[in-house]
Amino acid sequence: MRRFTVGALLFFFLAFFPSFSAGGSEGKEKNRPEWVEGEIIVTYRGGEGTGRLETMAARTAGVSVKRFEALSAEQEKNVVFLRVPGKSTEELLETFSSDPAVESVSPNYILRILSPVIPNDPLFSSQWGLHNTGQDGGRAGADIDAPAAWGVRTSARPEKVVAIIDTGIASLHEDLRDNLWAGPGGIHGRNCVDDTDDPEDDNGHGTHVAGIIGAKGNNGIGTAGVAWNVKLMAVKMLDYQGSGTSENELEAYDWILRKKQEGVDIVAVNASYGGGGASDAARDAIEALGNAGILFIAAAGNSAEDNDGTPHYPSSYPLPNIISVAATDRNDALSSFSNYGRTSVHLAAPGTAILNTWVYEPSASDIFFDDMESGAGKWTTHVENPSPEIHWRIIDSTRDNRPTKVWTDGPDQHYPINQRTYLSVQNDIDLSGTAGQPVLFGMKIRCDLESGFDYLYLQFSKDGGATWRNAHEFTGGGDNWTDFTIPVPAEFRTANFRFRFFFKTDHSDILFHYAGVQIDNVGVGWSTDTYIAISGTSMATPFVTGAAALVSSRFPGESMDQIRSRILGGVDRLSSLSGKVSTGGRLNLARSLGTAVPDDGSGGGGGCSVAGIPSLFFLLPLLLLVRK
Repeated sequence: MRRFTVGALLFFFLAFFPSFSAGGSEGKEKNRPEWVEGEIIVTYRGGEGTGRLETMAARTAGVSVKRFEALSAEQEKNVVFLRVPGKSTEELLETFSSDPAVESVSPNYILRILSPVIPNDPLFSSQWGLHNTGQDGGRAGADIDAPAAWGVRTSARPEKVVAIIDTGIASLHEDLRDNLWAGPGGIHGRNCVDDTDDPEDDNGHGTHVAGIIGAKGNNGIGTAGVAWNVKLMAVKMLDYQGSGTSENELEAYDWILRKKQEGVDIVAVNASYGGGGASDAARDAIEALGNAGILFIAAAGNSAEDNDGTPHYPSSYPLPNIISVAATDRNDALSSFSNYGRTSVHLAAPGTAILNTWVYEPSASDIFFDDMESGAGKWTTHVENPSPEIHWRIIDSTRDNRPTKVWTDGPDQHYPINQRTYLSVQNDIDLSGTAGQPVLFGMKIRCDLESGFDYLYLQFSKDGGATWRNAHEFTGGGDNWTDFTIPVPAEFRTANFRFRFFFKTDHSDILFHYAGVQIDNVGVGWSTDTYIAISGTSMATPFVTGAAALVSSRFPGESMDQIRSRILGGVDRLSSLSGKVSTGGRLNLARSLGTAVPDDGSGGGGGCSVAGIPSLFFLLPLLLLVRK
């Protein structure tokens, strides 16, 4: 079945906290620390510092040191991640800032994708940001003039690559799998969270961003990206909850820089994330990417704030390779959630209710599915000593402002200490006939656990429960619903597949502080054709990244600065953006490609069709309703 869900989802950036203070801030979400305690990023002048740190690591248990090799070599400095158990971040900052050999030191900030907000616009059934005909109450021409641009170029050159630093990319999605970058050994990128070569998306955000940039176009299915064919490099910096750290961030920059140095023609980085404070190490790393010829295209943020007064990072670093992107709605107004800045934000792009690719979402047609509405019939629970009793229950909850029934380990809105309990699917699931098909496990999960101390483990069995293996662990969370999906490995494709959840808590008694876990809409299936509409500057940014791929392909001899100038110089100047972004305009892909675009009289781009362009956008409303 083709899944087409225009979700009532919005992603917005977390507020930027500029100080080193670890204390609570007004309006700061509970259980959302700014940084990882006891970890810092240190930049040493020249070649100093690392010898002493390595000696300390060798002599002191638990101390961890990581040097970012490519960034250090490029900058002729030593850029290092340091973990010192038992030391607070403030102590480490004070100690290292007083060292004359240290150029800069910052916390290992926690970076996050945009948090969900509720849209106040109608749901869309077509890609208005590419071609706005006035559908659903929009204004015709309030788009990036993609049809006119496609009259010149529809695809990037085969060697051109864009790196997407995000939650990964769903490698099996029907509209993305043909456009994934393939490196040595067939890898599609890097997982900087788990330090592997498997950047599979377990959240959905990165998959949506990838689709806006480069969902395969004119193939008769799904959506079209800004570039119909382009190499998409997945660099997973954010976990299933959309969170990462400064260490993960620098690892991503370091890995991308190394790939560029190895000859991969990376044109641009898409950075649809933010959070934490300014970091000299991150700034210098982004500058190093620019020195290597890589544009850094970053979301301006979704807190409706002026970035000139309250900078938002990484989009607010004053570097010549950065393009900071605000969001517009279908009427060419600045989106209500979008950050802005007369000098610090450069242009806008469509960002409200943008339709594109998403990760697997379970449904009733799958091999296994349970939405918990009919009770606990498909499940069994049991306890392991010393846990005194089972607390798993099905309760009434809400998701997306709608009532739903869910499994929870904390039916009283908190969970007890010393838990060792299991929630298991009751019967075998036959996956023996799925060879050659993508089989996925998916669910909705709301997680609020004491991070690093209490865990929920997803476990798989290939032999009806005789043996089990951990497939994923959950901790922390922040008490927000999120999608989670993971491929079922080939070794578990048996007639006796089962899965279960193992809930494990420590002896700390923090009653009423953490709500526990809620689980809903659990499924096993092979849908790779899900599409939803979400909003945010995260969605606006990949329009510009896709433009960079096409512009660099049309003008392959031009420098990074020239490509940037074409994008910024080609905008449609709008009264709604005057004083809000430095160009005063919204992206126009056609003008950036050097195409003359007739003015439609509204002060924006043309929105006109071009002879010879495939009629993809006239077919989209029908294609999206087709059932497989």
